[in-house]
Amino acid sequence: MTTEATSETTTEATTDLAMPARSAPLPRNNLGAWSLVLGLASVVLLLGVITGIPAIIIGNQGRRAVRAGEADNEGMAMTGVVLGWISLAILAAVIVLMIARFLAGGPDS
Repeated sequence: MTTEATSETTTEATTDLAMPARSAPLPRNNLGAWSLVLGLASVVLLLGVITGIPAIIIGNQGRRAVRAGEADNEGMAMTGVVLGWISLAILAAVIVLMIARFLAGGPDS
């Protein structure tokens, strides 16, 4: 009976002295990175709808993952969303200018 008491005491002493485990870092999911890449492609390559809309959708999913504690790259996701909206605004401006030019007398004027 003394042997059991001694082994329990040693085990308790060891666990008391052990350092607490480090918390795991937040996982960096790829949604924010994909949103940033698609947003950059939509603005730099003037792809507009082809990559702008997916950048907005994926960026919002990435921001949702950050709020849920599943990711830590909200800045990348937000940048992708903003770049996606900028590319759509550029596309809309180009379409409005083309329509205005056509209504003003065609491409020859």
